[in-house]
Amino acid sequence: MNLQYTPKTYRKLGFEKLEVAEIVSRLNITLCSYQVFYHKLQNFHWNVVGSDFFDIHDLTEELYTTSVADIDRVAERIRVFGETPKYRLSSYIRDSIITETSHDKSAEFMMKELVDDIQKLIETILDVHEYASRNGDVSSTRMAEDLIAKLEISHWKLTAWSNRQYKK
Repeated sequence: MNLQYTPKTYRKLGFEKLEVAEIVSRLNITLCSYQVFYHKLQNFHWNVVGSDFFDIHDLTEELYTTSVADIDRVAERIRVFGETPKYRLSSYIRDSIITETSHDKSAEFMMKELVDDIQKLIETILDVHEYASRNGDVSSTRMAEDLIAKLEISHWKLTAWSNRQYKK
């Protein structure tokens, strides 16, 4: 049996041009959404007031510090494919599934907003995972799994905080 490899007309890291474009498109949506999420975390960090100040101030700092590394990881994955990650603020706003918010919100609103935003981020990353795994992109799949695992823990913690009940 003589098997022969027939090269395709265009391949980048084993992927065809359309596959690269689709993977990068999904990664860019995640990148843009993560960037808006990051800035929302900073907004809440700087502008939280009230009796929950220390909890939310510390928590949002922890989350935006982690987000910077995750954003970098997504952007570098796009670069691996030889593409340029979205970098304009206007692109972040336009292509994000997470929206901006104002600064004058209650602690409860901030936590609910972050829980909802984490859910949206997970959805974008699941889309990356689904497409990447369907097309044999092991590295993007692994990255997506790592990001989702971290976000699920944050989602759980924020949900637990926002569902707290006071006892007399």
